[in-house]
Amino acid sequence: MIGALGALPGVRFLLSPLRAASADSGVPSIRVASRFEVSPNKPLRVTVFGELKDAWMRLERVKLGNAWLVQSPEGRVRAFSAACPHLGCAIDWDEGAQRFDCPCHKSGFAMDGRCLFGPAPRALDELDVDVTDDSVKIRYQRFRPAVKDKEPLG
Repeated sequence: MIGALGALPGVRFLLSPLRAASADSGVPSIRVASRFEVSPNKPLRVTVFGELKDAWMRLERVKLGNAWLVQSPEGRVRAFSAACPHLGCAIDWDEGAQRFDCPCHKSGFAMDGRCLFGPAPRALDELDVDVTDDSVKIRYQRFRPAVKDKEPLG
């Protein structure tokens, strides 16, 4: 028992990189589209690539996830995670119904992210957006599914 207690600090040291920030926490804004690719009332699905690093490795251009970019008629660009807040399934855009749908568990969301129906406990998870003259950048994050409040993971 004394030996195990003495080894504990060494084990914590060796495992500490596993608790370090990952791609899901502290990600800077990442360019995902040209400003001119986003059209009013026509959502654009983008794939977010970024860097993944911890104390042991550094990987560039790793797929972090997907997001939907939506521009209002007034020109405001918003970004929503493409993961359903119910269980994390992929959200698709239904052009005919003019809404986002989760095909797995039948949740529906308005273009502004509001939950219209289904088991989803909250609206689509909105991501931070930075729009410049020629590009759209987002801060991609993952959020805990199946809870009422939006809780970032990581």
